[in-house]
Amino acid sequence: MKLFGFNIGSKKVEAQPLTQLTDHSFGTYKNFAFSTPFYKISKDNLSLPYVTKYYTTNNIVRFGEDNLYPQLLNQLYYTSPLHGSIIEFITNAVIGGGYTYKNDKLTSSEKIELITFEKLNDWQKLLRLLTRDYLIHRRVCVKVVKRKGAYTKFFRLDPSTIRNDVYNIKFIYSYDWSRGYYDFREFNRWEPTDEDGETLYVYQDNTPGQDIYPIPQYNSILNYAALDGEIAYFHKNNIMNAVFPSLVIRRPKEFNSIEEIQAFKEEITSKTGAHNAGRVLVLTGNGIDDVPQLDSLKANENDKMFETISKELKDQICFAWSLNPSIMGIKVSGSLGNAEELQMSYAIFEKNVVMPYRRELTEIFNQLLFIAGQKNEVEINNYQILDKTIVPTKETIEKKI
Repeated sequence: MKLFGFNIGSKKVEAQPLTQLTDHSFGTYKNFAFSTPFYKISKDNLSLPYVTKYYTTNNIVRFGEDNLYPQLLNQLYYTSPLHGSIIEFITNAVIGGGYTYKNDKLTSSEKIELITFEKLNDWQKLLRLLTRDYLIHRRVCVKVVKRKGAYTKFFRLDPSTIRNDVYNIKFIYSYDWSRGYYDFREFNRWEPTDEDGETLYVYQDNTPGQDIYPIPQYNSILNYAALDGEIAYFHKNNIMNAVFPSLVIRRPKEFNSIEEIQAFKEEITSKTGAHNAGRVLVLTGNGIDDVPQLDSLKANENDKMFETISKELKDQICFAWSLNPSIMGIKVSGSLGNAEELQMSYAIFEKNVVMPYRRELTEIFNQLLFIAGQKNEVEINNYQILDKTIVPTKETIEKKI
């Protein structure tokens, strides 16, 4: 018999060797560790990480039930296009204008020392990375290396690699927490009295009810962020895995062997995907009783459900970040794009979101300068994405009323 113009029959299929996976486990949780930061996203409520001082391993508090909640925050930065774009947009709004030093009356030797410090630590890049870390995790982690007679060296550590005890004194670094305490390293918290050695400087936000690990305010929309990525994945699979049109194939007789089943399956799957859409099907056999019968399936309507939720998830993600998407250049459905409204939205966003972040990050950067022994402080430059000052007039207010 032939299907799609190809012979279907007993065909010897060589067994393919399975890829060997190494099982790494800790407690009651098992994970496969790959050379990637991405893991299978849980079906549980992503907005409620389990953190308690009584849930520890070797006196280190676990962050989330599987101890991988910071890894989830990083992963959803990549998973949701809107969520990730907002993080980059706010990072640029906060630090995009660069910085200046308050003390511009340095001696020649002090200027040389400052320039050397900046080059040694790649200072400008470091500030941007710490800004993004703070937006994602509400936490920054910097390894401080002090040696007598040498400049202080800073190494940015991703907050997802750090866990700590209840008192935020002892810190453990591990590149891959899915393996538990695999290749870990212990650090003590940096103290002003430290003169030599390697310590860890950690600054974290004081989030309500959380004094062990900070939980970002936006975590309330993590389920939406995960769904944002799933929508694209759903549409991709719908196209890649669908036989065009969607069909049920009924055979008048059973398969004779496992090899024949495999050959039939391979022939069907080789005709899936967008590049095979619209092809002509030709089914032949020895008599009408040997020709498979094709029945069309009703199209999957889950895409309509996703379309319904699409607008809602965009609104909720923007609400969590206190952001009007129009100021990012995103066209909002049903909006006429009023220029005055756009400018007012950005002014509100700048004063309620950007400026508070700048104040906190300025404190972090100045603490690092103090640790390095630099006699200076930074001031983050005001970066106006919309270069216009909003001054509401009496006429404008009366018009709106």
